[in-house]
Amino acid sequence: EERKMASTVWAPVPDSLQEIQEQLPIFEVYIDGLVVLKIVKHCNDNFPVMVAGSLLGLDVNGILEVTFSYPFPTAAKGDDEGHNKDDIDGQEYQIEMMKMLRDVNMDNNCVGWYQSSYMGTYSTPEVVGTQETYQSAEDLSDNSVVLIFDPIQTKKGHLSLKAFRLSDEYMALRKLKKNGFVKPSNILVELPIKIKNSGYISGFLAS
Repeated sequence: EERKMASTVWAPVPDSLQEIQEQLPIFEVYIDGLVVLKIVKHCNDNFPVMVAGSLLGLDVNGILEVTFSYPFPTAAKGDDEGHNKDDIDGQEYQIEMMKMLRDVNMDNNCVGWYQSSYMGTYSTPEVVGTQETYQSAEDLSDNSVVLIFDPIQTKKGHLSLKAFRLSDEYMALRKLKKNGFVKPSNILVELPIKIKNSGYISGFLAS
């Protein structure tokens, strides 16, 4: 099984959205139904390869609204030494995507990322490390989240989609560069999710 994380890069936050970093910590995540369907399709189409993508939206008064998403480019297979001249540059791809979204007046503010996961496995060094990069980036909101989607558990009839962010305790230790102990259960904090048009999503998944 191939397990490869996409490069985590993003375009700078527009000046008009810089104030989001001064807002209160989020306590809930609202996700547009179309975003959920796009994430489900991307992860299912690439099963069993783990894939990831970017989340765009707004951070307003303690609620993170996810209004758009797009997949990270997947590097093609290279030669025996791992070289491939046709690989897509992840940073260039995402910057161009942000520019195009801005040109059509769509939300182009990065609020996190999503990752496929199988059988409930999500608390891994890769996920924690990537999420730390998002929450500690100067040009992103401290409220960035990661959405974890599990295709296998979803096939059992229940949408397995969870939102997490790193705890303040964990982030404080990382910023101070201390080696203090944090209980594994206190590293990732799960946030409640509300899906717009959830009835249509449930009907689609059940069909």
